[in-house]
Amino acid sequence: MSRPRFPFIAKDVSALARSLQRELAACAMPSESANLTDGAPNNPGGSAGDAPRIPANAPGAGNAPVAPRTAGAHGTGRTNPRDPGHISHVQLLNMLVRAVGYRNFQHYRAQFAAQERLQRLAAPEPAAPEEPVDLRRVERAARHFGPDGLLARWPGKVSLQRLCLWWVWSRLPAGQELTGTRMDDTLRACHHFGDHALLRRWLCDLGMATRTPDGRQYRRVEQRPPQEALALLQHLRDRERLARQAGHTRQIGRGVTAA
Repeated sequence: MSRPRFPFIAKDVSALARSLQRELAACAMPSESANLTDGAPNNPGGSAGDAPRIPANAPGAGNAPVAPRTAGAHGTGRTNPRDPGHISHVQLLNMLVRAVGYRNFQHYRAQFAAQERLQRLAAPEPAAPEEPVDLRRVERAARHFGPDGLLARWPGKVSLQRLCLWWVWSRLPAGQELTGTRMDDTLRACHHFGDHALLRRWLCDLGMATRTPDGRQYRRVEQRPPQEALALLQHLRDRERLARQAGHTRQIGRGVTAA
């Protein structure tokens, strides 16, 4: 398992340096106090073993007593742990994070972990991949529409029925309440096979439209059609546009011939 990494940012490097200087000085003060009181020349209680060391090449150094090595803080002979030259890793981490406003490294670590959790909660959900479009099904559905762009016949397969209903859904006005009469008139204008009640029932059953319990008010349900329905709608729009262009060209041709 990899070790977690925590970024460290100090907005003011001078303030960081001053804080570290104070921390290091505070660590050095106990050691200096001990050196001044233990075995100092002006300490009447100092022992002979705590006398200042005499250089080996000084006159009479051969007869001078050699000062024994002072034991460490725990009597083990190891370096004093409060020695500023031997600050532990955790002590240094605490010094750094205190310089930027945290109580200690544990406080900084908890704040960083909470920030990561909040960022994950605020991140948007990854977009779902778009479903593949079956162009053959779109082609089969398009065959049920006449040259005028209206639904010429009702498909026999349920999958094609649902696909063609999205075109009927697109013909309903968005964001409007429709009376029963207006709903029926809009559906009659969408097809040629003369069964607007079938279209109305399918739209409500599939959740593409809603109606009041008394059947007097209808409303289109706003939603995004599936990819295949969007492909069918785009194909029918393109086909209608090309038909208008062809009709306009024929009108211009007839005008030239008459002239």
